[in-house]
Amino acid sequence: MTNKFVNQQQIQTDKQQLQQLLSVQEKSEIDQLLAHYPQPGGACIDALAIVQKYRGWVSDQAIAALAEHMGISLSELESVATFYNLIFRRPVGPVLMHPCNGISCQLLGYKKIQQQLRAALQIEEGETSADGQITLISLPCLGACDKAPVMLVREAISDGQPGTSSESLLVNLHCTELELLLQQFKESAL
Repeated sequence: MTNKFVNQQQIQTDKQQLQQLLSVQEKSEIDQLLAHYPQPGGACIDALAIVQKYRGWVSDQAIAALAEHMGISLSELESVATFYNLIFRRPVGPVLMHPCNGISCQLLGYKKIQQQLRAALQIEEGETSADGQITLISLPCLGACDKAPVMLVREAISDGQPGTSSESLLVNLHCTELELLLQQFKESAL
């Protein structure tokens, strides 16, 4: 038989512990964000992005703390967090590689590029390389169909063409393994 009486003191303790999971900076930015929305649920995506900005990903505990802080249900926030593939629910590397798997990219070489990336990194879709540096997550469409196939790396589109943003990525990334991958990407797109 279950206890039908709720321990209010335990609930209060749990709420206090949840609030301690968010940093002062996170709470401050989230509060500023909430001031612009008539309903707190409208700020879910942006609030999750704030937490992810500071932590690199959003843990179950962070979602519980955020839901408590925003005054919304855990299930409402969880449904938003799991719907959007750019809200990361587990740790990711500092370099995120997002090959586009939209229809134009599918027709123009996505599968080959995806296979090369998985082989070179020795990981599967959604995993992070053994050194913890590169995470591979395909996205449904990057909106650059005229340049297909494309890939998003560190928030910059690489279209595999010589002289484009992929070369500037190499300068900024300083990663031999990534240089090789982007070179293979260029060659496979030609």
